Amino acid sequence: MLEVMRDYFKLNPDQMFMEIQRLRDATEEALAQKGISYAKLRSALVPDPHKREVALVFDSTQIEEPWYGYQIFRRIIMLFDKNANHSVLVGDYLDRPNQADQLYDAFAQAVRLHKEVVYRHPTQFFVVYINHLSETMVENFDSGLRNFAPYVGFADMTYMSMFKVYLSTMLVDCCIKHGTTILQGHEPDRPPADDVNMSGYPFEENGYVCRSVSDDVMGVMLSYKIERPVFPGFEVDTEFALNAISLTPVGLNKLDVEVDEAKVAYLNNAKSGSMRRAGLQAASAKQLAHLIKGKMSGSYIYNLCVDATHNVRKFNIIVELPAAPGRAAVRLLAAMEYQPEVERLRLITLY
Repeated sequence: MLEVMRDYFKLNPDQMFMEIQRLRDATEEALAQKGISYAKLRSALVPDPHKREVALVFDSTQIEEPWYGYQIFRRIIMLFDKNANHSVLVGDYLDRPNQADQLYDAFAQAVRLHKEVVYRHPTQFFVVYINHLSETMVENFDSGLRNFAPYVGFADMTYMSMFKVYLSTMLVDCCIKHGTTILQGHEPDRPPADDVNMSGYPFEENGYVCRSVSDDVMGVMLSYKIERPVFPGFEVDTEFALNAISLTPVGLNKLDVEVDEAKVAYLNNAKSGSMRRAGLQAASAKQLAHLIKGKMSGSYIYNLCVDATHNVRKFNIIVELPAAPGRAAVRLLAAMEYQPEVERLRLITLY
């Protein structure tokens, strides 16, 4: 919506900054009317390097009812921890022209199957994607679904894979689970006071309260974006994110990354465990800067923040390091200060 608005009305960055801030204000107001704090949704809306994400996979051909999503959610809802926050995305594993082999390989490499499955076509599989999970929560979902015939297994989506990339282009928002509240979008022309269970899944009969806000708000400000590399043609997501904290946004690819030697010493002292896990305890400031710069296009930015008192704009990114001999894959959070006026990103912390 932001891209259409900008292009149609020919808005400059100053004007887009104001529109984004108005949308944020509208989001906070809409949520407050439903008794929900925007700040308290953070854990469901941003990736956490210390939490897991999973894709639960179901064979819809094993369900006789045409509304197979309903039958699946009847089993899933009762397995949620009612105190936890999650974003839940859903959808079929869609076909892609001339990519049948790639789709199968991505599926076969990522999904841990619990039973023999006849893979006829990607769209026979329905996927429920859940973020911000503990190890115990993952085990509860997996063990709780084992006796449900359509459940074929799950894929650990904590780290990057081709299956995760494909799902990021296929799945749509189902809801945000905020404790015992289920938050969904509703039609923009519906009265703001209305609360509608647009998915129709049996949340209420399982002890949840359904709240809803306009899809215009839900789609832009309350949608969890599955991490993936920034592909050509999709750079605008990062552009608008930067425009939300700056009147003069400059693309990340045009900025140098600065890491002080003193910062390296601090990280090796205060964040020594993280640095050892990542095999970075011997890295120089220059090597760390090069690593972070190279990872900029492999994820997206979040936790955008402006400290008006000190005139500091900052954001976080996830730096993912694939498994290497003697070391498991590692995800680190890097907090960066955004300094477009001097075309620089300064590392604040890494852990």
